[in-house]
Amino acid sequence: MGWIDEVGKNRHVCWRKRPNLPFLESHILSFFSKRSIIYRFFASRFQMSSLFTLYTEFFMLRYIRVSLLACFLLSCAAHAPALTETYVVQRGDSLWEIADQFSMSVTELKRSNGLKSHHIYPGQRLFIRSQRLPTRSSSGVEYVVRRGDSLSKIAARFSMSVTELKRINGLRSNNIYPGQRLRTRSYTAQSARSRPSSGYVEMDYVVRRGDSLSKIAAQYSMGLTELKRSNGIRSDRIYVGQRLKIQTRLTKITMDNGPYYFSRPKAAVQRSRRYREVPPKKPIEDYRSARNLMGVFNASINSDMRRDGRSLKGWRIVLDPGHGGRDPGAIVSNLDGNNRSVYVVEDEFVYDIALRLYQKLRLAGAEVEMTVISPNHLIRENNPPARTFVHEQNEVYNDVSVNRRNSFSVRPGLDNIVQRVKIANRFFARRGKTLFISLHADNTPNRPEGPLVIYWSRRGKIDSRSRSFARIMERALDLPDVPAQIGGRNLAVLRGNLAQAEILVEIRNVHHKGEAWALRSHKIRDSDADRIFRGILNYAKRR
Repeated sequence: MGWIDEVGKNRHVCWRKRPNLPFLESHILSFFSKRSIIYRFFASRFQMSSLFTLYTEFFMLRYIRVSLLACFLLSCAAHAPALTETYVVQRGDSLWEIADQFSMSVTELKRSNGLKSHHIYPGQRLFIRSQRLPTRSSSGVEYVVRRGDSLSKIAARFSMSVTELKRINGLRSNNIYPGQRLRTRSYTAQSARSRPSSGYVEMDYVVRRGDSLSKIAAQYSMGLTELKRSNGIRSDRIYVGQRLKIQTRLTKITMDNGPYYFSRPKAAVQRSRRYREVPPKKPIEDYRSARNLMGVFNASINSDMRRDGRSLKGWRIVLDPGHGGRDPGAIVSNLDGNNRSVYVVEDEFVYDIALRLYQKLRLAGAEVEMTVISPNHLIRENNPPARTFVHEQNEVYNDVSVNRRNSFSVRPGLDNIVQRVKIANRFFARRGKTLFISLHADNTPNRPEGPLVIYWSRRGKIDSRSRSFARIMERALDLPDVPAQIGGRNLAVLRGNLAQAEILVEIRNVHHKGEAWALRSHKIRDSDADRIFRGILNYAKRR
């Protein structure tokens, strides 16, 4: 306060003793000083004293400083990236895993943090700027289309149908472009808690050869009268290619390793090697739920199907997700980014790959059948990969006659593998262009990393078509650093199979930690499904 005290002694000292001010503040303050026109105007009318001027300057200075600080902060906020956060590197993390978690490329992550190498250390703070994370809007979430996206991929990511995504955004075609903003339903991932939502799902069903109104109504748990009224139909006649509006009631449960429908596992993740959840319902009840879900899945695929580019039209393909039901296959331990144990259940993860492959094959025009189906989930994600799938024993064979018997023993197991071949052969009744692919994840200590393709052989006898298919698939599965292998064996699912060619694919050897880790990533599983799809396409082109 020495500045004010000195003014009391000499009113003219205030202009010589004013403290040094920053350039901007001093010029703003001088605008209100007694040398300015504004001061002279008010002083002449209100007889302002120098002391009053001093107090005015003092409080004006404080006001200016607060205002400048506020302007600076607002400017920073305006120029800050919309989606930013700091990630603390954990033990076991890698740049690839962190980039994958935040939907960034490794190059973008390195550029954002000024990194020249791939080396990071625990405790290091990384600046995350991801343009691919969804942004919330009043009507849900806005997604910015990136190169390589499609409506089906975006719809699957947000657990929507393509029809619903197009309706929300007023789209008439399937064409989208990079940078386009699409509205989606509210996206609430990154939470371990489940959130059930119940309601009717409306979709378009495209009538196929052999369909009838009663068959379609039964498949979607609708009454025949209700189905006819919804579509303005008076007779029972329908034609191939006709679009019908279908309403089915689904209870959707969003989880980090979901979504699930109707019911969810009791555990959030697989707790141990021995953990399992016994199904509370009868096999026939789970079969009906599973068929209902597959109907919804098929209707979603049909709405996104194009007439052009159907490279697999005329092919009938059976996908056999390995194990399931009573048999989990391999259950191996793995480590997450915090060096904690997580458990990978073979049948749960290969079923997800099978569904992804099913979708790709259907979109390419093939007729596809699954030997094993689940009553409470379709394609699932793991956000983050540590949220592993739980060993639920609720899968059933895709055969109504098998499931009519109320016994746990009718569910898939090692003692009834022949049911898989029976389901396939029934689907192959009309011979022609047919393929059978059984999907597994190997757990063999003395085998290296990478896929293994198996064709049928016994005592020198070889199925030449299957071996040809296996060789083409081997090349499609090859990676520069992880080559695929091929071999012949006398396996039960390959014996007595009526397919033109049948193979078993061990997509990964989960005995190796890196292979088990890769299986936990839904993005890598989709890439695995792409490679198998490419192998099927390459074989079909030669026939």
